[in-house]
Amino acid sequence: LRRLTTAGASGSLEAVLRHAVELAAEIGGAGAAMLVLPQARGEPLVATFGLTAEEASRELTGLPPGGGEARAVALTYRYTEAELARDEFRLTCGLALRVTDGEGAGVGTLAVFWRRVEHEATDEELAGLEELAAALGPALESALSFEELRREADLDRETGLHGRRSLERLLERECARARRYDHPLSVLLLGVGAASANGLLRWAAGRLRASVRAADVVFHLGNGRFAALLPEASRADAERLARRVQPALTATLAGGTRASTWVASAELRSSDDAVSVLARAEAALAGAEAETRAESSLSVVERSA
Repeated sequence: LRRLTTAGASGSLEAVLRHAVELAAEIGGAGAAMLVLPQARGEPLVATFGLTAEEASRELTGLPPGGGEARAVALTYRYTEAELARDEFRLTCGLALRVTDGEGAGVGTLAVFWRRVEHEATDEELAGLEELAAALGPALESALSFEELRREADLDRETGLHGRRSLERLLERECARARRYDHPLSVLLLGVGAASANGLLRWAAGRLRASVRAADVVFHLGNGRFAALLPEASRADAERLARRVQPALTATLAGGTRASTWVASAELRSSDDAVSVLARAEAALAGAEAETRAESSLSVVERSA
């Protein structure tokens, strides 16, 4: 378990999650593993090993709320003959355990899965998985504390908004959620010229936050560039938001200060990931800015990627 302890001490949440599922599969001699950590807000954190994207999107663990007094819950999956004929590598059985914090409160579920064979976990395997689950709680607590500190460090004091690191982290999670439920997801980027003049950057951030929906999240990327992450929103929805926001920003900022705004939006495609959809939006924003500056110092240009 040294890898897990080291990862927790280093503050790497991603490393803790990865090592946990790898170790679980190794201890149980299993072909796959999953760790599910419910969050107070938003989707749960999910880490998997040896599972397809389709399998990972399902409720596989089967552990009842609270876990009761059971040490673990054995899982058995049954399929029709037609399903078995299509895929001989389907999950056959599994074992799920509660993960608890230092005070014994449940924080998540750790599960291992076997394919093609009926497997009953041995006492040794169960004891090893319980030891892993016990060590996982403190490692997660340490990593999550570091994660919270990093989020605070990524907070821009002038605008009160989180920055690029937070956007990239949340965008990755929202991309996974959009794919899981086959829902749209868009990113809107907005550049404001002379936004830092006369202390207007905070005002622009507040105006943008007030214009988006409750489910949307606004970020400041520096140099007067803002991003809005829009779950459940298509490119057309992002463009409608841009048409609402731009005139108000331009008109107010132009009061005594010549300012311009430029905007770009990108919708998640089937071939996209978090990196590529943001890259498309940023490339479109750079083009919109260049066009705006070339045409006029007080104009509004809208582009979609």
